[in-house]
Amino acid sequence: MNRHLLHRHLGAIALTSLSLVALTLPAIARPEIASGDQLLETNVEGCLSRADRLIDDLGVESDQGSIDRTGYFEDGSFRVLCYGAGDANSLAVVFATHDQSAEIASNFIQMMLSELSQGEPVSQQ
Repeated sequence: MNRHLLHRHLGAIALTSLSLVALTLPAIARPEIASGDQLLETNVEGCLSRADRLIDDLGVESDQGSIDRTGYFEDGSFRVLCYGAGDANSLAVVFATHDQSAEIASNFIQMMLSELSQGEPVSQQ
């Protein structure tokens, strides 16, 4: 095989390999996303306080914004946004991502919304 033909052949293989990598990496890198919302019988501050309590119970790293809380797991993350919905109510909107499973993200959303709607735990005296 002459040198020119060999370089052309190797170049074609390299381009094909790069094309395959470019096509498969975005599919691998995309997380699964789920979302949901729940009307809460508390104001925005109460919604944020409930989100803080849940994040503490989960024991995960988190960030705080003026209307949101974000938590980070090794295989995903979640965000709780709290919006005013009248004088005594708020709307919690929850987004969750998981590296591999939409079902896990969706189940996490349902658990978070359920916990957020329950309010503060009753202390035993």
